[in-house]
Amino acid sequence: MRNFKMTLCAMALAAVSTSALAADETQGTVTFNGQLIAETCTIASDSVDRQVQLPKVSIQTLNASGTTAGSKGFDLNVENCPTGITQVAAHFEAVGSSGVNSQTGNLTNSATTGAATKVEVRLYNSDEQQLKLGETGAPAPVTGGKATMRYYGGYYATDATTAGLVQAKASYTLAYP
Repeated sequence: MRNFKMTLCAMALAAVSTSALAADETQGTVTFNGQLIAETCTIASDSVDRQVQLPKVSIQTLNASGTTAGSKGFDLNVENCPTGITQVAAHFEAVGSSGVNSQTGNLTNSATTGAATKVEVRLYNSDEQQLKLGETGAPAPVTGGKATMRYYGGYYATDATTAGLVQAKASYTLAYP
């Protein structure tokens, strides 16, 4: 009888041990890896506070949700890049009263007086593909310690627009992909 009890205990212990080692398919882990670098490029003085004047566009052009118009390119220049940095990109976020439409990823219109309605400002990479706020743009090569990153901004209608002013602000930080 004693051997039977010992065998029973051993079997119970083995069953408990096996279930403890089994993979739990309701849990997982996320590992974040990154790198901080000591030296970075500096933003050239002509690119610290960029003003991009979008063209005047008729509301008939922006008469339905998803229509776009008035895309205008702008350059962000960097200099004094250390030798080991081969690419640089801009990471864009909204500033102040400019918000982000979480559905479109665009900057909302922050004009306070005489503002146009149902219009946002959409950012684009150099290939004119959408660049959502909170994302890092397409990288530019660093040559001779300098780089020029080309991006675009333009109007995006969320519905039939009304006439008025449009203003939106985005901040950017440098990223090294």
